[in-house]
Amino acid sequence: MKAPEVTGQVTLPPGKRTNLRKVGSERIDHDMRVRFNPLSLLLDSSLEGEFDLVQRIIYEVEDPSLPNDEGITALHNAVCAGHTEIVKFLVQYGVNVNAADSDGWTPLHCAASCNNVQVCKFLVESGAAVFAMTHSDMQTAADKCEEMEEGYTQCSQFLYGVQEKMGIMNRSMVYGLWDYAGENEDELQFGEGDCMTILRREDEDESEWWWARMGDTEGYIPRNLLGLYPRIKPRQRSLA
Repeated sequence: MKAPEVTGQVTLPPGKRTNLRKVGSERIDHDMRVRFNPLSLLLDSSLEGEFDLVQRIIYEVEDPSLPNDEGITALHNAVCAGHTEIVKFLVQYGVNVNAADSDGWTPLHCAASCNNVQVCKFLVESGAAVFAMTHSDMQTAADKCEEMEEGYTQCSQFLYGVQEKMGIMNRSMVYGLWDYAGENEDELQFGEGDCMTILRREDEDESEWWWARMGDTEGYIPRNLLGLYPRIKPRQRSLA
């Protein structure tokens, strides 16, 4: 029996179509390309630990601090997944270290819940709000350290230590992490990055408010808006 001859043509039953190009036919450029959302790629790559992709895609994102529908940012993802290199890159790029998710969890809360003392230290030194609280249980990051997991003692001691010494260490200086206009006459108005000196951390009447001086003015300031260090400013996006 003679073997069928190979001609390069495909013979189909009547009524059938093929997606194979005919020999000699020209390719049609439909100019159809899949376009991925840069922010989604940043969120995913931060979670998966794809550092090279994070470094490339971040320049295409209008605001790298933007969250998903649950308020989770790329920094939250990197912290929770333990990708320290990405955490440092994002913070040094200028993403909002104090962005809170829908329940008020900041990246510092996430690092504390993993007992990751190294990331906690880095975030605090980068302007994390030590006294920021979650919405549901009103807990600070120090309260979120996991007692039954490895690293609890070291992480807990560090965060509670910062809470106890903030406003005393660093010559009693603290920094505003947000703008605060002040609502009463005895409150001190300040802006993000402003440096203030704590004169009295708390008294019989107030525990959440500290008495501070900025320049020649004194007044109460809310401690949950303060940092031990100023927050790193966002980088300017390149027009190239």
